[in-house]
Amino acid sequence: MIKVKNNKMRMTLALFLLPALLIYILFQIVPLIGAVFFSFMEWNGIGGSALQFVGVKNYIGAFQNPDFILSLKNMFKMVVFSVLFHTPIALVMAAVINTKCKGYRIFKALFFVPTVFPLTAVGLMWYFVFMPTGVFNSFLKVIGLGGVAQAWLVNPATAMNTIVFVNIWAGVGYYMVILLAGLTTISEDVYEAAAIDGANKLQCFFQITVPMLKPTIAMCILMDIIGSVKVFDLVFAMTGGGPNGLTNLPTTLMYNEAFKYSHYGLGSAIGIIIMVICLAGTMLSNKLTSKKNDE
Repeated sequence: MIKVKNNKMRMTLALFLLPALLIYILFQIVPLIGAVFFSFMEWNGIGGSALQFVGVKNYIGAFQNPDFILSLKNMFKMVVFSVLFHTPIALVMAAVINTKCKGYRIFKALFFVPTVFPLTAVGLMWYFVFMPTGVFNSFLKVIGLGGVAQAWLVNPATAMNTIVFVNIWAGVGYYMVILLAGLTTISEDVYEAAAIDGANKLQCFFQITVPMLKPTIAMCILMDIIGSVKVFDLVFAMTGGGPNGLTNLPTTLMYNEAFKYSHYGLGSAIGIIIMVICLAGTMLSNKLTSKKNDE
């Protein structure tokens, strides 16, 4: 840790940190305090209208709301499938690209492209793919599977699964780049020594690559959990939470309650619940990671 020895240097450092600190307070701390405050109030979100203190009524109302419980189930499904598919697929892709096979730069760029676009744009693109007259149904008809074609984003049996698929597709490239960066820190000497001992590529992958990437994998899983809990724009662009709220996540329900139905207090309470879920997921993931590292 750098020790600052004189007051002039401390003042200079403070001046450099002040703008970032002010921005953080203005756009993070103040809205958070405001959300906590409004979560205990009943308010329609219109300036000048009366505020009514209702205590924890909004929190109780959220958990008594079937739509909120359904949104939590959808969120849990999103988190589970994201963790199960994002990092494993990204790890295999990163390992293949790290071998620098022919055309690896092109594949690396293609896999990373989805992460460059905003999720709203990704959601709109896949909306046009999966709409009843979209590309996917047209493709199914061309290959003789027209009977399988359906309204993927309207059918309650397929709508949420389709969104989960798109979320996995959109995020794999991002985690691939992170894991690829982790792979570059592993010395080639380790693999050469293993090859001399008779280890094949599969053994090297499971006994060298995966163990040495554990911290990076743990970071990816943690980021994946938090990111999946906070997904909003993808669902908003593809279904808006429909049909009949069946694809709502806590984030989209929060938006609808606060800005569509003018239940600003309930929306704020749902926002605080989302924050608590993120904190709990972070703490649990860190605890599990630290246990594995100790072992």
